[in-house]
Amino acid sequence: MTNKFKIFWLIFLALSGVTPVRAMLSDGVHQQRDYQNLAGENVAFDAACQIVDHKALISQTGVLIAPNLVATAAHGVVEMIQKRKLELKNNPLRVDQVQVTFIQNGQIFAVDVDCVLVDARYTENSGLQAKHDIALVKLKCPVYHIQPAKIFDKKTIPTQALLTVVSFGMSDQPRQPTMKRAFRLYERDTYHLVGLDDEELASKRSLLQSSFFFKPNEKLTQPSEYADEETTRVFEATQNWLKDGKRPYALALPGTSGAPIFVRVEVNGKTEYYLFGIVTSFAHLSGRFQAPKGDAEHDYILSHPQKAFNNYQTIFALFYQEDTNPLTYDKKTRGYFRDPTFVKILQRIESF
Repeated sequence: MTNKFKIFWLIFLALSGVTPVRAMLSDGVHQQRDYQNLAGENVAFDAACQIVDHKALISQTGVLIAPNLVATAAHGVVEMIQKRKLELKNNPLRVDQVQVTFIQNGQIFAVDVDCVLVDARYTENSGLQAKHDIALVKLKCPVYHIQPAKIFDKKTIPTQALLTVVSFGMSDQPRQPTMKRAFRLYERDTYHLVGLDDEELASKRSLLQSSFFFKPNEKLTQPSEYADEETTRVFEATQNWLKDGKRPYALALPGTSGAPIFVRVEVNGKTEYYLFGIVTSFAHLSGRFQAPKGDAEHDYILSHPQKAFNNYQTIFALFYQEDTNPLTYDKKTRGYFRDPTFVKILQRIESF
C-alpha cells in the first residue's frame, strides 16, 4: 500500500460501513454453503457473534474475548452511542435494546448487552482513527459454553500464516435467517503511517493490515522485483490460495465490520487459532473512489464485480503492536505484542 491518499479512503470507509447493506463479495467460484461450512470447521470460530442494536436498527459482527466481553469495530458502537444522544466518554456507557447473538452447533441464542467502551484513540481526530477502530461490549450474563477467542501476549507470526474472517454480515442474503459465514484472506500488506500519535515509533509500526481481493492467475509466473503492486500481490495471493486447496475467499463489504480475523499458527506441533484483528473497512488499491459521484462504492462493486478483482482489499485493525526492532527483523515472519492501551481498556470495562 504505497499511495499517500489511501489513509483518507480508509477512514471514510471505516466510518461509513455501519448499516447492514452488503456483507461481502464472493470470489465467484464458491457457493454460499461453502462459506457457511468454513465457518463451522473449527471450534475457535464459535466465538464470532452478531451485535444487533434494536433501537438504532444497525448490526455488525463481533467476537467473544472473555465470557462477558465482546470486541468489535468502534465506528458501529459510536453510531450506537450517538443514536441514543449519549456523550461519548472514556468510560463505559450503558446501552439498552442491544443484543449479541451466537450460533453454536446450529443453535442460535442471544445475550443482552450491559455497556460499551470505545478506544479513546479512535475519537481523538489525530488522523489515525482507522488504526484504533476497536470497541468493547460487556454482556449482562457471561457465556461459559463458548470458548473465547485467544489473544496472545507476544508471538512471532509467519508472513504467510493463514487468516480466516468469520462474519455475521448477511444482508446480501436478506431472506436467510441469522447466518455465520467465513472466508480466507490469502495475502496481506502492512501499512505504516506518520502522524500525530502519542505512541513511540508511530511511523514504523503497522497501522492496518490488508488482504487483496484477487482474480487467480494460476500460471504463477514469478514477478520481477520491478513488477507493480497489483502483479506482485495477485501472485502472492494465488500462491497461498493454491496451497490451501482453493478455499473460499471474499471481499469484506459494509455489514462485516467488526468480524474477527483468526490467524493459524503452529504451537509445539499443535495447530492453534488466535485472534489477530477485526475487519474495519475495504479500500481500492489506488486510494480513490471508483463509483460515480453520489453512488455508494459497495453498490458500484456489486454492479461491476469483475472490476473488483485485483483492485480492492479488505482492511483490518490489530489488537497488537508490531515489533520493529531491526536486530530481530526477518522478512518471513513478524513479531507482535499485545497493545498496552488495549490492555488498559480491557481492565477498565472489566472493573465497571
